[in-house]
Amino acid sequence: MNNKLFPNLWRFIGLTAVQVLLLKQLTLSLGAYFNILLYPLFILLLPIQLATPYVVLLGFATGLTVDFFYGSIGVHASAGAFAGFFRFLLFTAFAPKGGYSGKEPIFSPEHMGWSLFLQVSAWFFLSYLFWYFSVDNFTIVYFGTVTLKTLAAWVLSMVFVWLYTAMFNPKN
Repeated sequence: MNNKLFPNLWRFIGLTAVQVLLLKQLTLSLGAYFNILLYPLFILLLPIQLATPYVVLLGFATGLTVDFFYGSIGVHASAGAFAGFFRFLLFTAFAPKGGYSGKEPIFSPEHMGWSLFLQVSAWFFLSYLFWYFSVDNFTIVYFGTVTLKTLAAWVLSMVFVWLYTAMFNPKN
């Protein structure tokens, strides 16, 4: 159990700390269109075999933790819960022909290859960010703003996702 718990616990602490201590300040300095959200990577890198209800709860808890530091109670939590469910849909859509064998503990470049990992990450973050900004604005009037913020944040976040996975090479 510790074999799976500790890497995920450290990933949660590390990504949440980077998000609230560094990336939040970067967004405040550069402006509203320069959002970088890296902490959803924790949700994506949870064990593949973990049941979807647990992933949704962990996504909600992760988002609630970030909400506490951002002062936006509920927005990140909503997006985290959505990401936990959407992860199941993505993993199902991009599953190998025979399904996942269990040899791949997490959905990382080490186990899936860079091409597949970046494809799934791109869809995951695009949907996450669109949900996040939609809930943040909560009206159809700002659809253009939501779309622009989503695309800008998606490009910036994907750069950081690539850097994180290249630097830390998550395996467990």
